Amino acid sequence: MSSAASKHPGNSVVDLILRRRSVRHGFGPRPVPTEILEQVVRCGLAAPSSKGGSPWRFHVVTDRTLLADCAEAMETSEGLDHYVPGSALTGRPTPGLPSTVIESAAVLRNVPVAIFVEDTGPFSQGRDALLAASAEARAAVLVGYTFEVVGVGAAIENMWLAALSHGLVGVFIGDVLIAESAVKARLGATADLLGALALGYTHEAEHGHMVRNSDEGSVLWHPPR
Repeated sequence: MSSAASKHPGNSVVDLILRRRSVRHGFGPRPVPTEILEQVVRCGLAAPSSKGGSPWRFHVVTDRTLLADCAEAMETSEGLDHYVPGSALTGRPTPGLPSTVIESAAVLRNVPVAIFVEDTGPFSQGRDALLAASAEARAAVLVGYTFEVVGVGAAIENMWLAALSHGLVGVFIGDVLIAESAVKARLGATADLLGALALGYTHEAEHGHMVRNSDEGSVLWHPPR
């Protein structure tokens, strides 16, 4: 995609999307006003979901002690040095991927707010049900679970962009799942955790990390351009 095509003067929504970055460093102590957090959450609740299932539940945590407790649970979890997405073929960690658990825990210790996200499982009934499903049922349950995750992903992106519009930056932390049971106990959560959207103010907003694939292999046009 050309550089000209990636710029949309006057289109604030597109500009906001293209400015989004994953920022993990430089957060200050400045709290996020409640009215901004309420608006961020409303944007999450406004996300589309399959069959109107609304498969999300949000835990908005501004208690720094609770955030530190969740971070400690991550830092003391077994296997944190090798905690990366696993291969479906081997069941082992995908080679070449570094663990970011310690870095993610440090983010939770420094941000003023994190929104922990549950998938309430309206179709799949959750990961345990998916794992326990018979071979005949598993494909259908997996499709339902995928629909849930797509909906939750839309809600997370809505909240992230809403936060960005208010001058916040942040990162989505899936590493909290290494301590899922402990974090759920601290939050009073009952469904599957998918991660936490950590948000705050930082002077490093323009230096965040975002993986951008090249167009080649990622975008196919029909008919070809």
